[in-house]
Amino acid sequence: MTILCEIIELQALVDRYRTDGLLVGLCHGCFDIVHCGHIYHLRQAKALVDRLFVSVTADKFVNKGPDRPVFAAGARAELIASIRYCDHVFVNYSMTAESVISALRPDVFFKGADYQSAVDPRLSAERSIVERNGGRVVLTDNAVMDSTSRIAHVIMSTHMQTARGRNEITAAA
Repeated sequence: MTILCEIIELQALVDRYRTDGLLVGLCHGCFDIVHCGHIYHLRQAKALVDRLFVSVTADKFVNKGPDRPVFAAGARAELIASIRYCDHVFVNYSMTAESVISALRPDVFFKGADYQSAVDPRLSAERSIVERNGGRVVLTDNAVMDSTSRIAHVIMSTHMQTARGRNEITAAA
């Protein structure tokens, strides 16, 4: 497992893998609070390729709401790198996955099941780049799916209720 930051190093790895006849895949995401849906997505992706690259969105481009990301990009990348399905993990310092897709030209670019019904202009742009370079986009299924935003909301709601309860006890005393 390697965590690399320089795109030139990643391109050299992809070129070497292709020379060896290996199929290269790419997943991209925030991976803020990793859950079972993430693991399932990465496992499905790895089952379809020989080498799986995973790009983690840099902090300044995470647009998931206040106090997000919960964990800094380096910590998120380290966590994803510890998952056995991921061969190479790196932080993407661009606003979208487009530059990474252009640079690595994955044979397969994976998106989660949550994109199956979504009309997201980012996916259209990503698909265009992948297909222009001879690759394909695969949406993993939703047999195991969750949402980091849902989990963060549950945690914050529980925290707020607990804090409210403490304030009510303090006020009554």
